[in-house]
Amino acid sequence: MKKNYLLGMALMASLSFNSCDKEVVYVQDGTGVESVADGAQIITLQVENGGDGLATRAGRPLYSAEAKQTIENVKLWICDKAGNVKYVTTISNWDKDGSTPYTTGGHGRQKTIELKDADKLAAGTYKIYAVGYSATSDYTMTAVTDVKKTEEGPSKYTFNENMVLPCSTAGEEIFAGQMELPVEKGKGFKKPVVLNRQVAGAFAYVKDIPFREGARYLKLVASAQNQSLVLGNFNSSDLTGNGSGNDANVKYVVNGTNGKADGDYAYVISTIDLNEWFTAIKDEDGDNLIDAGENWKNPHRPSGSPAAGTYPTFQKGSAFGGEFVIPFAHVDGKQTLTLQLTNAGGKVLRSWKVNLGSTDEQLKQTITCWNSGSTDWSTSLSGELANTYSLVRNHLYGIGTRMNDEANPEKPGVDPDPNPENPNDKPESLNNKQELVLKVNDNWEVIHGMELD
Repeated sequence: MKKNYLLGMALMASLSFNSCDKEVVYVQDGTGVESVADGAQIITLQVENGGDGLATRAGRPLYSAEAKQTIENVKLWICDKAGNVKYVTTISNWDKDGSTPYTTGGHGRQKTIELKDADKLAAGTYKIYAVGYSATSDYTMTAVTDVKKTEEGPSKYTFNENMVLPCSTAGEEIFAGQMELPVEKGKGFKKPVVLNRQVAGAFAYVKDIPFREGARYLKLVASAQNQSLVLGNFNSSDLTGNGSGNDANVKYVVNGTNGKADGDYAYVISTIDLNEWFTAIKDEDGDNLIDAGENWKNPHRPSGSPAAGTYPTFQKGSAFGGEFVIPFAHVDGKQTLTLQLTNAGGKVLRSWKVNLGSTDEQLKQTITCWNSGSTDWSTSLSGELANTYSLVRNHLYGIGTRMNDEANPEKPGVDPDPNPENPNDKPESLNNKQELVLKVNDNWEVIHGMELD
């Protein structure tokens, strides 16, 4: 009689070019699971890179392309071919007593579950679904949290795999995926299920900021904004080469819906308050740039003597702002992203168009989009252009280069001078620029080079 192993999953945060980690959740093949009695079915849920201690809101803040995540809950359920839920479980307080540390193949946390008695799966075709999310999520999570076993739900409960999650913000990091699972009588199974990030990301990392009288904010503005996320049409592949775009399993999917429509096509993704980065907005040396040097400060450095590595560092003289974003489709004839320098009242004092590079792979793609009218994935969007492009799932769109939360990981807690320049931490100069270059990074799946206009 063979042992049956139901594999589990791991959330791997991988946003670094040179990191072998992946910002995904995957089901592993029993590594580290102790032997069990014949006929046992084991689920091992593993989440890698489980927390950075920097979160100040639901989910984690976006400070770079580094591999991180801070989910507290992992929910897994198994459906039969008809959509009846045969098994469901939720791991709460994941980063603490909900799981235990592991070191095999990573440095995350894991939880092993044994399916016993009535929970064991009979022969048939199943799908495993799993979602990793924050305990105080900005999403309305009832579509996930209300999943029950069929016999426990009202009347005959079945599960709809296209879950729509309204969001109270522009977006928050969340992971999801699925795996098809054929179970044969007397036979075991060993297959991975991968949960990838379901949102996009966008950031601006800049220096040499032009001085304008009354300047207060740098705002990254978009032509569209969706207010709900659709969990479905998953890319459940274990992506390789973080952000390289060379993985054959890379997808271009817009899984946002319920868009805003105010006619202005100017939705703020992130805002940099210059008063938080400079002690004064001034130009005493007359070079038409906001004075840096001793006038610069790191707003994310706690007061006192904080421990190195517990807060992000930046190049001196730079400014950073970024957020996770619910993916949205491009708007024909409208600039997708714009960087604006404004005063306190919102008056635009200077602006830069943010474009994809002319050779970016996304320009060759047909984008798969959620069709809210027919509630399916039947919409295909073509015509991606350098200035009118979609923000797609699990891609990171960045102005400048910033691969880690630490400007120099070899010297944690140090805000370095910009010279010599670090190719992995290089803010974009705004001096004499008319066009910004946007870089897209996923495993994030692909890295897109963006240009300032």
